[in-house]
Amino acid sequence: MNYNNIKIGKGLLIIICLIWILGAKAQIVCADVEIVPNTSEHVDYVFDSFSKYIAGITYHGSAKVNVKVDDQAPPNPDCKWMLTMSVENNPSSGTGANQWEILSTYGAGSSSPAKIDILKVRVTNICNTSPIDGIYQNFTQTGDFIEIIENTGIRVNAGSCQKNVNGPGNYLINYDEFHFQIDFRIVPNFGFDPGVYQLQVKFALVEVP
Repeated sequence: MNYNNIKIGKGLLIIICLIWILGAKAQIVCADVEIVPNTSEHVDYVFDSFSKYIAGITYHGSAKVNVKVDDQAPPNPDCKWMLTMSVENNPSSGTGANQWEILSTYGAGSSSPAKIDILKVRVTNICNTSPIDGIYQNFTQTGDFIEIIENTGIRVNAGSCQKNVNGPGNYLINYDEFHFQIDFRIVPNFGFDPGVYQLQVKFALVEVP
């Protein structure tokens, strides 16, 4: 995308970069863990009116996470997994710990760069398996992470449609438990300098011996 050609006046354009992270290939208690498909996307927010600044913008299904966890042969009763979501703002570029990365600004603003905590995320699936299902969460600084499926040390088998299902299974057979929809909401209000900002949202699926 050529940001120089975007005309937003005093508006604030925020770009979210979604990055999918696979589980490590060398497993110990599971045969394989992966997010399918392993793709990257952009979700673009354009704030160009007072109503958008005040009410915010919500995109439902901004990310769809399909989980696939294969057991070993013979089955290993210790095969279980956790799923997390985290944010990064390219701190090596000098970005403040609690700010979005600045790609460009419009004019000399008297406010501050966009803060990470204006991004709200909500996780849902049909079985409500995530302990945070349906409840908007937010991050405060780069490196913060949220557990979608927690590492409790206790295995909850697929097919039970209970909280924190984390045993072997996949989104094709156990769709209601292994498919997650992620909604993104941003309500910037008027406290930030207009410009183009970017934040990376990463999903990580790993086995937990």
